[in-house]
Amino acid sequence: MIYDFIFAGAGPAGLTGAILAARQGKRCLLIEKKSSLDLHPRGETLRHRPILDEVLGEGVMASLTIASTTMIEYFAPLPHEADPIILDMKVPNHSFEWHEWMQAFQKQVQGLSIDLKLGAEVIDVTKESGRVTGVKYLDADGSEASAAADAVFASDGHGSLIGRKLGVDYTGINYPIVKSKFGNARFDSPGFKFFFLPEGSMDFAPDFPPALAFLFPREGSSCEVGLAVMARAALKLGYELPDPEELLQVFEQATKRHPVMSNMLAEASADLVEATMLPMGGPMEEVIPQAGVVLLGDAAGFVEISGGSGLISSMESAKFWVNLMIGQQAKAGKQENLWSKSSIQAMTEAYTSSGIFRHNKAIADGSNVSWDYVFTNLRTSQNIIKKWGLIANALDIF
Repeated sequence: MIYDFIFAGAGPAGLTGAILAARQGKRCLLIEKKSSLDLHPRGETLRHRPILDEVLGEGVMASLTIASTTMIEYFAPLPHEADPIILDMKVPNHSFEWHEWMQAFQKQVQGLSIDLKLGAEVIDVTKESGRVTGVKYLDADGSEASAAADAVFASDGHGSLIGRKLGVDYTGINYPIVKSKFGNARFDSPGFKFFFLPEGSMDFAPDFPPALAFLFPREGSSCEVGLAVMARAALKLGYELPDPEELLQVFEQATKRHPVMSNMLAEASADLVEATMLPMGGPMEEVIPQAGVVLLGDAAGFVEISGGSGLISSMESAKFWVNLMIGQQAKAGKQENLWSKSSIQAMTEAYTSSGIFRHNKAIADGSNVSWDYVFTNLRTSQNIIKKWGLIANALDIF
């Protein structure tokens, strides 16, 4: 089967791209290795943007929102005591259930020219004359199949299989993180809570690299809780990044022994705990690793830890690339012209000069500068406390 576009991965990027392309008459193949789009019980958070109404329908996000807040609190590193930094971000962060969000996407897929293959897994790309022409995949029944398209969008998440097969290095881009969902927690404000964990600040894990823990209240007494290793700072300081087992062990200890977190979670129980990776190192400029392929979503980098920026940027970037590719199809006439060197250069320049890329890069650069200053330059709890007022001002500006 020959398609206009193949989307390898049915997360927000792949779904957005396929929906918007199909609405413009393009035939799309959407491959997802999970057997259902809404299996995952996790919670998520984001700030509202017009792309949500465009893709899912006006008012859908409002109907899915279970809690919202504009407040963010930053807690000083141990063992020192200092008043939390409390900021009002003005624009609210909205919490929702992932499976309900995926169901909203799936409703939009119905009736469109999208061939959705659930329980199927991309295993390789097909090539011709140095250009990627399609993918090989295992269907839900285990049989091997292949499909061709004018363009393959690798929307298969952090550490993309397609990206890695085409030589993309995700070192320093992906940050190890634990994400969890707790019930029966206790917190006295609805604000997002972040906990600075510089090197040497956790007596239960003295050799652990610098990290940032977080607790996001949701409806009632439920919350998201997590711990992200600040990989960029850790690598600069000479640390090896922890494996999932070590990460989960330190996370468990942090929830039980950090004085503030443990108090909030004293009677709480976890519904979900998972170790994964988030591409928080910044957006890639080169998202066409080889003619025929465009990296989308987490496969192309950039998730900012607070406010679901990665979800929004994934959707906005998918829209940008689908519209750009459709325009290039019309200009090129022939597939070989679509992926000529001059065409790839023009598309890359259009992307890196776009408002979407520049906005995401500005956020990522600002975030990296801030966290580098805290975790690499100041480095220790004592030094961070000395500059606590300066950090408060910087976070307020950022």
